[in-house]
Amino acid sequence: MARSVPKRPTQADIARLAGVSQATVSLVLNERDSGARISPETRDRVLAAMREWGYVANASARSLAGGRNRIIGVYTFEPVFPTTGVDFYFPFLLGMEQEAAELGHDLLLFTSAGGDRQIFRDGSTRLALADGALLLGRNPNVDEIERLRDSGYPFVYVGHREVTGAPVSYVAADYTAATQELTRQLFARGHERVAYARIGEGEAQPSRDREKGFRQAFRADGRLIGPVWTLESAQDVTGLVDEIVAAGITGLVAEQQLLAEEVRAAAARRGLDIPADLSVVVLGDPTGARRDDVAWTGFEVPRQEMGRAATRLLVRSLDAEERAAVRESVGCPIVAGTTLARRR
Repeated sequence: MARSVPKRPTQADIARLAGVSQATVSLVLNERDSGARISPETRDRVLAAMREWGYVANASARSLAGGRNRIIGVYTFEPVFPTTGVDFYFPFLLGMEQEAAELGHDLLLFTSAGGDRQIFRDGSTRLALADGALLLGRNPNVDEIERLRDSGYPFVYVGHREVTGAPVSYVAADYTAATQELTRQLFARGHERVAYARIGEGEAQPSRDREKGFRQAFRADGRLIGPVWTLESAQDVTGLVDEIVAAGITGLVAEQQLLAEEVRAAAARRGLDIPADLSVVVLGDPTGARRDDVAWTGFEVPRQEMGRAATRLLVRSLDAEERAAVRESVGCPIVAGTTLARRR
């Protein structure tokens, strides 16, 4: 008499067909993570039954039972999944995918349906389908990050992320060290009057990290801190250039490439040349930039390596017996460019 099983066999069905207990089937599924020892013959018999009857483990059930699905979730706080290879977030996701594949994990991309993006809905989160998650976004909901931390769910934030209470794990670009190095290069080329400028409020952590590096360079060199200007919009750049000329500034640290492009255009209207009259270094933020043909001196944000490093850190955390918040920094490669010259 032919054996019969449901169209979607369960662990109990596989146990009956393989002549073992359901607990043994569960151990075979979780053998890599549980450390249990199953004889090769028993393991092969269970796997053969699974293949024969097309058994697929239920990821939700495994997760609820404390098993590992070898799935890493990816969640962003804005709908920014890339549509082109030049998207700001594309290198992050590329690095995550590459590292996850090398570590034998799948990636699961989470989005939110309708309204504001939320990790928690109706008191629960679908992130639990994955063993842990990688979080990223320019404007995160810090309350949700803290709630996720307090729930004990493992995650790593991609970017410098400070929260109240217990810290969270993150991987961040070392903006501070790179900005300090570029400011020192201005000093080394004879620029005595050096200023910092940005468009938009400087409250975001990446902006604060960059400004910190600027200030550290002055302190390390025994100098008084140069001007720090915050512009409301690109329309204020003409006035900024007027201030630069009036103050005798010959070196500018521009937080965004868009700002550097606007400064270059406004300087040209005054008959000033970059870098002959004003040297400009750019701090790796391409937001809104036109990507003109100027080879800006500055640094690159190591987005792809940050994605890789965050994935490695998360997998290490999942494998650890005890989890603790870990913070890692990834260096920003300096780009020589053509917009930094010796002061005339």
